[in-house]
Amino acid sequence: MTTSDSALDTKSSKRLLAVVGFLVFVEFSSGFLQGYYVPLLDRIRDNLGVSDASIAWFITVQTLTAGVCVPILSKLGDIFGHRRMLRIAIITVLIGTVLVALAPSYPLVLLGRILSGPLAVWLPLELAIVHNQIKGETARRAIGMLISALTIGALIGSLAAGLFSSVLSSTAAQLLVPVVIVAISTIFVFTLVPESTVRTSPTIDWLGFILLALFMLALLAGINIVTATPVIGAVLVVAAVVLIVIFVWWELRTRVPALNMRLLTSNRLWPVYVTSFLFGMVLFGTQSITTTFLAGKPELVGYGFGLSAGVISLTTGANMLLAAVGAAIYSFIARATSLKGVLMVGSAVVALAQLLLIFGNASLVTVVVGIAFAGLGSGLLLGGLPAATAESSPADETGIATGVYNSVKTLGGALAGAVFAVVLGIFVIPEAGASSLGGYITIWVICAVATGICPILLSLIRSQDKGETHDQNAHQGENVYAAEAARPGEDTRPTTAL
Repeated sequence: MTTSDSALDTKSSKRLLAVVGFLVFVEFSSGFLQGYYVPLLDRIRDNLGVSDASIAWFITVQTLTAGVCVPILSKLGDIFGHRRMLRIAIITVLIGTVLVALAPSYPLVLLGRILSGPLAVWLPLELAIVHNQIKGETARRAIGMLISALTIGALIGSLAAGLFSSVLSSTAAQLLVPVVIVAISTIFVFTLVPESTVRTSPTIDWLGFILLALFMLALLAGINIVTATPVIGAVLVVAAVVLIVIFVWWELRTRVPALNMRLLTSNRLWPVYVTSFLFGMVLFGTQSITTTFLAGKPELVGYGFGLSAGVISLTTGANMLLAAVGAAIYSFIARATSLKGVLMVGSAVVALAQLLLIFGNASLVTVVVGIAFAGLGSGLLLGGLPAATAESSPADETGIATGVYNSVKTLGGALAGAVFAVVLGIFVIPEAGASSLGGYITIWVICAVATGICPILLSLIRSQDKGETHDQNAHQGENVYAAEAARPGEDTRPTTAL
């Protein structure tokens, strides 16, 4: 390595720490909140005196709100500034966590969870800030750091819930812990996080946003209740299909759309989005499946290993740690191969993990290896997919592009949750009140197929050539509004080749 190369690496590292250092803690806070509440649901239910069915809305309303918030706030970030929207989102979440901790009634607690919905948009807004401030390999390393912080935060949040539940006797005191974490992140966002400098057209497609919000609400609500109330759930899903058709029709005809459908369906992005959806099915849809399988008692249901909750938590914790490792190293693998190559390897590793579970589920060692592979492959995808999305998007549409990535991944998980519940119900053993092994194998087969076709889809990604980059820059220049003067010599190229 030459002296100039060494100086360049040092400069890049300093720039990376300046831009991402505090965002890492913000994203750690996001993961912490996502991991902290679930182990405390029983305590929250008992403290508020509500039923099991009612406490389920504690998670559901936050999911529904997140589905609406992510695309809208991401787009508004492109228009008004990503840090500005991040500030609004983090203040909203801070108010929500305070309500969850101190509200005297369950309706107010649910209001707090609704206000916590913008938690899901933190990452898309942070990614937009990163890609505005730094480029290339440094930006990829930054994304890996953010995703690793998110994953580790979720793990530590889950462990911290158990610790504080035993140390703090008051449920309110236990629920104030996230308030402290979010408050520290709020200080960082308001004082130390830089603002993005590129803006898209200030025209807001209000009708498009309304249609998109109604679509997300109808689809997520329908999927969530379809197993409990099939008729209402089916009606909501059909309504969502009608709404998305109307939305696409409108977006293709309006001058400044809420979502640039031509960009999102281009050969650079649609394989990434479809992969994100299919990966979301596996990532979110199998979390409870793995737990119940490991806990299954062979003498009663014919499968599983009868593991205790503590041992299961260690296994799932190892999965999350390997996901953090995968997210941290994806950029180094991409440098040696390509970003597309990382995504293909990551999805293939996740598919291999499902095959190990299908054919080796009688061996605890094989199952643990499969879970480990799933974690590592997931980490590569969690880091690589948002990086591919950001790099393939114009500089003034990075927020909405990464927001859509986050939304389609969530939709994949929601759909898988409903479908997998039906599958387990079909294979239920009446005497044991649990699914048979056939239900689990069916789910793993679905997951293997879903991730197995991803390398094929990703191979269709079309790299961008220089002429196309020039044309896109010229078109973007007509619609970009700078709220702040760009730094001299800053590289504002909107895309890079995968």
